[in-house]
Amino acid sequence: MILRVNTDMAAGGFGLSFAALLWLGGTDIGRLSILFPRAILVILVAFSLLLFVKGFFRPGQRSIEISGSPWRLLVLILLLLAWWFAIGKVGFVVSSFLTMLFITWFLARVEGPVSLKRLLLWTPIIAVMVGGFYSIFTQVLNVRLPSGLLF
Repeated sequence: MILRVNTDMAAGGFGLSFAALLWLGGTDIGRLSILFPRAILVILVAFSLLLFVKGFFRPGQRSIEISGSPWRLLVLILLLLAWWFAIGKVGFVVSSFLTMLFITWFLARVEGPVSLKRLLLWTPIIAVMVGGFYSIFTQVLNVRLPSGLLF
């Protein structure tokens, strides 16, 4: 599928949407803690508006080819959306592990059927990846991740 896209308007619209999502989500942060993120959001909105307005006068047209199955793309988008909701319910570790395992299985099916042996081979690798992300966020970056069933 080939799409002709005004990339300036698309990037500006994405930036404005992202900024609105972050702005609405930051209501329970202290007054001094919010100064730097708000400054970044204001800069993001300013640049996004400039890109969006530029798209009207000097659009950056580009043809984008989306290869592969649109069905797979839709399934992955819905899966990542479900993961986003599941993090709050079952926690980061469990939801991330299950999501990564499903994504790996789902994308490997393109080559053919996936055996149980192959899936069991990927399980410790995915566990190390999720554990690594969890450790980096909680120990190095001091970010509290949502807890759930196990962590």
